[in-house]
Amino acid sequence: MPELPEVETIASQLRERGVEGKEILSVKVNWAPTIEPYTVAQFSSAVTGTTIDQISRVGKWMLFALSSGQTLMVHLRMAGSFAMEQGSHDRIIVKLSDGLTLYYRDTRKFGRWKLVDDPQTILSKLGPDALTRRFTLAYFSEAMKKRHRMIKPLILDQGIVAGLGNIYADEALWESKIHPERLSDSLSDAELAALYKAIKQVLKLGIKNRGTSLGGGKTNYRQVDGDSGGNRGEVKAYGKSGKPCVRCKKTLEKIVVAQRGTTFCPACQVT
Repeated sequence: MPELPEVETIASQLRERGVEGKEILSVKVNWAPTIEPYTVAQFSSAVTGTTIDQISRVGKWMLFALSSGQTLMVHLRMAGSFAMEQGSHDRIIVKLSDGLTLYYRDTRKFGRWKLVDDPQTILSKLGPDALTRRFTLAYFSEAMKKRHRMIKPLILDQGIVAGLGNIYADEALWESKIHPERLSDSLSDAELAALYKAIKQVLKLGIKNRGTSLGGGKTNYRQVDGDSGGNRGEVKAYGKSGKPCVRCKKTLEKIVVAQRGTTFCPACQVT
């Protein structure tokens, strides 16, 4: 579930807590598939003794640049998170210098860690990060117009734009008044500009509010300190099927678009 705002929040909080600059003293792996194709011994040998020089983010990937020259790339997938206190479902435990410990927990076990020599082997397959200068209106408009696909799955395609997931896609489409099943090449220049603006707007708001948590379950997103994200009160569409649209008061509906649950306003977001 963690999308761009949630990953950015976690990366920022790890930096704030001084993880950058710390040496990796030891690694304990409790769920080996997380680090495949490395074995636990290979992975531990490769990272132990290195320093975490920098923590950054591209799309939904979190990047730990190591002093060895390699980069540890972490994708949280459905329910991955980091904490600095022990908890249940800790899949990897990283002991750091100065008494710090980093706990990677993942109730669903879908998250993956990739230790690579060159991050571009993975990042080159992504489209522009939605909050970088590379993601321009000109690029976005051309990418949408030259394809004949439903708009929601298209903006979820990480090869087109990196960072959006189900929550923020629904929010951006609601904000721009575009039906999720509209074909991308049917959108006018004004509609594309509105959607482009909305994508940036909802992602920045998500970051400002430290991510979106919509429930209290174990698989729900948590910040590094265990708190829920504060963006729940800003969500206008996602997960609100059956409730009134805050814009027009009509009842929000839920449909399935490209195998993804999708909430929209049938009055505001017309086909």
